Amino acid sequence: MKNNDFDFIKDKMENEGVSAPEELSEESIRARLEKGTSADNIIKFKPNNKRFFKGAVSIAAAIALVVVSLSVASHYNNKITDNNEHMTGDGSLSYNDEIVYFSSYDEIDKLMKDRLSDSDKFYYGSKYSRNFAKSGDVIVEESAADGATTASSAPSHSETYKQVDAVDEADIVKTDGKYIYVIRGDESSEVLIFSADKGKTEKVSTIELKENSWGKEIFIRGDTLVVISTLDGYNKKGNFSSSTLVCTYDISNKEKPNKEYEYTQSGYYTSSRMLGGCVYIVSDHSSFYYYKDYAVPCTATNGGDYEKLAPADICAVKDSESAGYTVIGAIDITNGKNASSKTKAIIGCAQDIYCNENNLYVAGVNYEHQSYGYSGYYLPQTTIVKYSFDKTEIKLAATGKVEGNINNQFSMDEKDGYFRIATTTLSKSGKDINVLYVLDEKLSEVGRVDGFAKNEHIEAVRFIGDMAYVITYERTDPLFIIDLSNPKAPQILGEVKISGFSTMLVPIDEKTLLGIGYSTEENSYGEATSGLKLALFDISNPASPRVLDAKEFEGFDSAAQYTHKALVVNSEKNYLAIPVSFFEESESNEGAMIFGVENGKISIKKKFVSEKITQADRCPYIENFIYVIDSYEGIIDSFEL
Repeated sequence: MKNNDFDFIKDKMENEGVSAPEELSEESIRARLEKGTSADNIIKFKPNNKRFFKGAVSIAAAIALVVVSLSVASHYNNKITDNNEHMTGDGSLSYNDEIVYFSSYDEIDKLMKDRLSDSDKFYYGSKYSRNFAKSGDVIVEESAADGATTASSAPSHSETYKQVDAVDEADIVKTDGKYIYVIRGDESSEVLIFSADKGKTEKVSTIELKENSWGKEIFIRGDTLVVISTLDGYNKKGNFSSSTLVCTYDISNKEKPNKEYEYTQSGYYTSSRMLGGCVYIVSDHSSFYYYKDYAVPCTATNGGDYEKLAPADICAVKDSESAGYTVIGAIDITNGKNASSKTKAIIGCAQDIYCNENNLYVAGVNYEHQSYGYSGYYLPQTTIVKYSFDKTEIKLAATGKVEGNINNQFSMDEKDGYFRIATTTLSKSGKDINVLYVLDEKLSEVGRVDGFAKNEHIEAVRFIGDMAYVITYERTDPLFIIDLSNPKAPQILGEVKISGFSTMLVPIDEKTLLGIGYSTEENSYGEATSGLKLALFDISNPASPRVLDAKEFEGFDSAAQYTHKALVVNSEKNYLAIPVSFFEESESNEGAMIFGVENGKISIKKKFVSEKITQADRCPYIENFIYVIDSYEGIIDSFEL
């Protein structure tokens, strides 16, 4: 942004009669800068090598978003009360007063307008801002090709590493043992299908995605390929709109994939799951991008007009500051062209989801202002929305709220009707503290472990049975073991510390837990990440966990450090694999690392270096071959184990 852009905004604000919140005034900002580190200075930032440079632009954007979000929170005032006589979309009455139900679009419109502050109306509602499409404004085109069905048995192959075994997760790469499917990560917006046989790959077809759509992730189920993408475009009034597009393809003839079904729902893609033949899609339809051209979430199928969700299919979290929608779509893909879909929406933000065989939980963070002396700070609070489902029948089951912010989907879990969630929140002095909550079926708190690992934040969580394993980080990597066998009285049994920190925890067996994450070092900026680290923990005695082994790889980077989907586990042959990037003799290398756990030690079996690819994203296996994939370029290299 140029300097004169700020003058333009300032002039427009003055002309519109809109003033910035006091917290964002020149005097307030100058005072905070001069004050430096203080109780209300809650943003901590440490540059750390690759992590720092890769995330610099995203961090800058996030800081800008947080500044605006905080101004929203400080001016928010909920003026709508609930009416428990309203019914949910499935006809059931509310059992508590935490949900606002609607019987008309006017009621929805009133709540949404009340949740937008004066600053929102300028930044997100004026004629200078982007606006979402109204019903019927976006035209969805359809294309198809002929195909034929073939049946085949699949060789042994990897699957996407999942949080819940029975629930599949979408990814940028999938394999069925004979073919590899890759969704391109660049502007070409393609899905590539490669044959794979004893290490040899050949591209057999390319699926061109819809114009202005950007591929996100895919599912494979038999001869059905599910492609999820974000669809961007402009409506008839010239306003920008975004939605999540789901297309199913009959791929029985791999050379001629045939599009069968198309479904679109409002909002940016958040996450998805597949159970049996049903795909569950969660998107974030943020109202911040419109005000005058306000629109409720819409859906469309097979190129038809967009239709608004009925008021009975929309509800709101009563005390949430969020003026955005979480849209939950359920699509039964087992019937090909006759696939069915049902959609619900709740006014509240979507950050991540946890899903098992019975329930889907959506979690999103809000910020509430807390007074502290003459100043204050913004306390993160996570709103949880629980949906039960039976195929495409989605029912709102409960809502709840806990202090703090989750790290990712692994911060959540359900067992025996109890929902467990670990968060990082803030003390009154602005320091990080961590809490693990246990909630009942109605998402009411029944137990918690309070304030452990002060001045540290959660980097990884794994729930295994009645135990929770939590990694926190500030300068060391403590592993906490928390006993949840009594939901009303959870307790920390033991902890162990190690340098660096893990971002993913992988159970090896009942006695050992593997951590994948970062090694660290001191530099002129403080502590920074320096490479890849593998750590092996003995958890056989929860009261006294031990570090069995650790290996550091300076200058190494892996997609597995920030997404579990990059991890490959071969239980038959007792190895794990991750894609890696590293520098050696001043040269950048891409490839894969194969390792195992034997007798309490981490053993590096092989390292493969590719001369073909420029960015190793995934490394699935088929029989005795590892296929290293560069999804950005759509290139595959292979190595024999």
